Amino acid sequence: MAASPAKRRQTRTTSQARLTSRSKRRAKATELDLRRTPMQARGQATFEKILDATAEVLDKVGTDALTTNLIARTANVNVATLYQYFPNKQAVLLALFKRQTGPRVEIGMRMLGGMSQSSDWRNRVAKGIQAAAEARRNMGGVAALRLAMRSSPDLLEHDRDQLDQLAGALARELVDSGVREEKARLVARCAVEALTSLLDLGTTDDGDARVVEQATAMVTAYLAPYLDKAGAAGRAKSRRK
Repeated sequence: MAASPAKRRQTRTTSQARLTSRSKRRAKATELDLRRTPMQARGQATFEKILDATAEVLDKVGTDALTTNLIARTANVNVATLYQYFPNKQAVLLALFKRQTGPRVEIGMRMLGGMSQSSDWRNRVAKGIQAAAEARRNMGGVAALRLAMRSSPDLLEHDRDQLDQLAGALARELVDSGVREEKARLVARCAVEALTSLLDLGTTDDGDARVVEQATAMVTAYLAPYLDKAGAAGRAKSRRK
């Protein structure tokens, strides 16, 4: 039976609304793109100086009081120079986020690689979490930046991408240890989200070492039923050989 005119109009309206929503999301993403990527050493130095100044200002005044004029003044550059690279404040925050998270993601990926086959996985987790917490403490503006990434819808998507990368790596290790894929994805997502939230808490609480200790205890206890079983099976297989 052919659809009624009213039904066809409703379908067209729904499709148009979806297209509009997608266009808006694409436009938002474009607004966060760099206007220009520095290629020469001088431009790269200016770019990094702007990011350093952003971290410094975040430590002093937080996200709400952060402006491009204040960043430029702190970096000792003309605000027009800042706008050569960044379309707005959010784009500066995203660039700083990418610079800071690169080393932390690398730490996480090293910690997770082959973890399901290691009998010493607890020690690897502890060292990885400690290294990630230390990296946060050595970076300026982390607490305010983390708040900005989680409170801004435009920036949250990029924060999610980082967590998805780590959760995906952990899920693969859990699958290798014998966990069903759907369950592995759920366990990995919960572990990464909980750990990130606790590290955020530790960052806002002046890097309280007790928070890091509790984060390590929580993650190891949560993963133990899956990874200890895999380790025991691997050791038994080795003895049979």
